Amino acid sequence: MLRTSLRRLLQDREGVAALEFSIIGVFMVTLMLAAYDLGNAAQEQVALQQAVRAGGAYAASYPTDPNGIALRVTNALPATWSLPSAPTVVCQCLNSATGATSDTTCTAPVCTTDAKMITITATMPYTSLTTLFAGVIPANTARYVVRYQ
Repeated sequence: MLRTSLRRLLQDREGVAALEFSIIGVFMVTLMLAAYDLGNAAQEQVALQQAVRAGGAYAASYPTDPNGIALRVTNALPATWSLPSAPTVVCQCLNSATGATSDTTCTAPVCTTDAKMITITATMPYTSLTTLFAGVIPANTARYVVRYQ
């Protein structure tokens, strides 16, 4: 009697699928959360790059207005976003023969070289959905360079 009960218990396969799913389900949920976080970080990077590009388009027309350039970047961000610090606008003189650059003021650039450059940079920290991936995904940074004569 004990022997038949033990044999029946060892041959019983009911509930194996539920046990397998509970083991695999943990990994699947973790992978789905990671995929969501990576996708969301990529989407935020694209939006930040588009905002910096909008500032670059403004800089091409108004290169001596660094406050206006930074304002264009901020206004081009999605409505719910706020940058922790203002976008940086750096003006430089470019010597295309040597490739050397030197910093200059943006409001009245004085360059003895043949071209000027404006570099616009914005950084936004990424807030992860879970604490599992908080340290893995870095802050989003976008940079755009405008060259003008």
